[in-house]
Amino acid sequence: MTEHTEKPIYIHASAVALGESGVLIRGASGTGKSSLALALVDAWTIRGGFSSLVSDDRVAYTIVNGRAVLSAHPATAGLVEWRGLGLLSQPHEIKAVLKLIIDLEIGSADSGEPRLPNQSELCCDFNALKSLPRLRLPARETWRSAAAIMAFLHTLSTK
Repeated sequence: MTEHTEKPIYIHASAVALGESGVLIRGASGTGKSSLALALVDAWTIRGGFSSLVSDDRVAYTIVNGRAVLSAHPATAGLVEWRGLGLLSQPHEIKAVLKLIIDLEIGSADSGEPRLPNQSELCCDFNALKSLPRLRLPARETWRSAAAIMAFLHTLSTK
């Protein structure tokens, strides 16, 4: 029997589609989720790939055939929050299949954590899904985090 959630579940996060990979960006308010989402879309597009915002601030997901499908909350579809400017229109993709989770963490850059994560830290469970790829990255370090995400996705695609 395949798992399927009928109604979407909403979480506080941002999401983008980079090629065929849906990337979910989680973190507390003010950690740079929106900035990172837009930077990833720009950086991926500059490299010649398809990229688009899926959702900002609130992400819906459903589980379909063992995969999480990401989409926007109807009230915020096609909108992105620019701190100090408010909500602005942004082209967006209707859905993306979750392939990577990003957790933005305050203080992780200077907290004395090892530079190389344990293999077990490179995955996490998400709802009923087990061992999804995951990166823990420092909050508000947009371009450094974007570069790390792009490199990580490249390693996933070459395996």
